Amino acid sequence: MTNIQSASPATTFSAEMWAAFWAAPETSRGMNILADDIVGYWPGDPEPVRGVEPYTKKIADLLAAAPDLRLELVDSATVPGAVDGEQLVFLHYVGYGTGPEGPFEIRGLDRVRTRNGMVVENVIRYEPVFVR
Repeated sequence: MTNIQSASPATTFSAEMWAAFWAAPETSRGMNILADDIVGYWPGDPEPVRGVEPYTKKIADLLAAAPDLRLELVDSATVPGAVDGEQLVFLHYVGYGTGPEGPFEIRGLDRVRTRNGMVVENVIRYEPVFVR
């Protein structure tokens, strides 16, 4: 189980924070940026995950299946959201790892919605590029 908890007011999500986590992911290290009611949409899952525990379990499960998974940020953009205090952070990345079927590479795009610096929603989209 991961140890990612709800954010302290001084901690806010950023593309740089995301890149630092995925450069050397450790699910035991707290990120303090997830809202209690976070919603995560992963490709292939019929329903979104809701809440900190299911969201962090999903990340832990990904890292258990591909322990060497690394995501490298290619580009990012931050824009104001529709609601006051919201921001949308777009993250374009390339990922590398070794899963049950061997080495893989992916290209992805996440849209992260934050409210007052806390992640409230993450829409994750990625495609396999090739198996190395």
